[in-house]
Formats: sequence, C-alpha cells, structure tokens
Amino acid sequence: MKRLAFGLLLVLANPGLAAAAEASAAPAGETAEEKSSEAEAPAPATEAPEAKKDELPDLSDEVKEAATQKEEAASEGASTRLSWEDIVVVPRKAFLKRHRFELAPFTAISINDSMVRHYSFGGDLTFYLTDVFSVAVEGQYFIKERSERESLVGFQFNRATTLNRFKYSASLVFGYVPGYGKFGLFNKYIVHWDVTVNAGIGLIWTEIIPVRIDDEIFSNRNICPSLAISTRMFVTDWLALSIGLRDYMFSDKFENRNRLEGQSAAAAKADGVSEFTQNVMVFVSAGLYLPTSFTYKTPR
Repeated sequence: MKRLAFGLLLVLANPGLAAAAEASAAPAGETAEEKSSEAEAPAPATEAPEAKKDELPDLSDEVKEAATQKEEAASEGASTRLSWEDIVVVPRKAFLKRHRFELAPFTAISINDSMVRHYSFGGDLTFYLTDVFSVAVEGQYFIKERSERESLVGFQFNRATTLNRFKYSASLVFGYVPGYGKFGLFNKYIVHWDVTVNAGIGLIWTEIIPVRIDDEIFSNRNICPSLAISTRMFVTDWLALSIGLRDYMFSDKFENRNRLEGQSAAAAKADGVSEFTQNVMVFVSAGLYLPTSFTYKTPR
C-alpha cells in the first residue's frame, strides 16, 4: 500500500516523464496488420515542377524562317530542273545520228532480170542533218553474169537476146527515217533498229552486149532516179548493219535486132531501140559512223 501511493505521487509530480512514456508506448503498441498496410502503401510520386510559360523559348519565328527557306529552295529547284528529268520509265534512244557521217561500203545483187545478173560493189557517204533526215552520195561498180536461161533461149528458139550490161553509177540520195524500234535477241540482248526510205537522182553508164561478138560496142549514159527502203540494226556506238532493196529506173538504149553486119558503133547507136529499164537490187552494208561517239543534248 505504501508502494502504490509513492508511485502515484511520483507520476503526478513529474508530468513530462508521463508524456515521454506515452510516446514510447504508442509505437510499441502498433499491430502487425497496421505495419503491413503501411508497407503496402505506395510512396507518393514526386511531381515535376510545372514549367512556367514565361520561361519557355519562343520558337515560332525560327520555325517560320525554316519553312520559308525550304519553300524557297523547292521553288528554285523546280525552276532550274525540267519536268522530265525524273522520268526514266521510257529509255532514251540508244543511237544518235545527228551531225554525224556514215561511211557504208555495200555489195548488192540484181533480182529482176532473168537473162543477165549483175553484182555490184560500192559505197555511200551520208551526212545526217538531223536524226531522221540525211543527204548522201552513192557510187557503185557492176559486174555482169549471163544466166543459164539466156543460153537456153538461144538453143531452144534460135534467137539471140539483146542485152545491156551496167558499168557503174553515181547518185545524190536523200533519206528519211520514218520508224525506230527495238527487239529482244535470245532473251538476253536488246537490238535497236530503224527503217529508212531513200529517193535519189543520178547517172548510170551502160553498154550493149552485141549479138555478134565481132560487132562494135556502144555505151549509154542515162539519167537514173532511184528509190530504196532498208532497215538498219545498231551494233555499237559507231557500227550499224543494213539490208534493203534499191530500184534504179531509167531509159536505156539497146542494140537493134536487125543490126547490119559490120555497122559502126555510132550508126548502131543511132539505130538503137530505147526501152524503160528497172534494176532492182538487194544490198547489204556495214555503216561506220564518224565521230565514233555521240552526246545527248537533253536530260533523261
């Protein structure tokens, strides 16, 4: 009893000690459930301080300036670049002939005379005014060959045919290229080609093949217009191969079938017979171009 009274007196006399005991008792009295709930509670997220509008830089002027510079660059590029520069779907022509020379040796054979056949060797020198228009000079030398039919006519009908042989010719020829194209070869190569039509005017020299070998021979010089069509295939930048038809048309003078024996050449020519003649020939040629290379004047 004395001890209880003494303790109560001690507590009342010292209130600060009671408050400390009370504070130390509160943590000790926490339950395990309260501690677990506090552990599970997430820590509050720290919020970034909101930036003040006054502190943000004003980028509107810089953006406007950059956009203006971009528009100016695009307009300058459009003004200096042509609209077809970026179109590469259709390729350019693989071969240009404008302002170039073509030296083309050729050989040919006649196909429309059943009595006498002619072979020729010659050449063309062509200058291309544009890629489709050209002007050329042509010259050739002929070699005759009597056909087997000519000898059979003499044996079967006891008649001698009046024939003329061609000697040589020279012409001025104008050309035009109406078509151009390409085709695949062996599913590997692309071959470019064109079609050319020609019209020319020139001279052709001929002479008679006398019925009697002892008779004098006379010669003729005839005005000879010509027409031609050919196709050309381009092999390299300076080489092309051609094949085509040429038709030479002229009025030629033949020996009179009733020529007197021993008649002079001048008299036989005055007594000769004029006939319209066509000499159709198939020819092949190889064209060499100078200069050997070319340059495109327009962009792709």
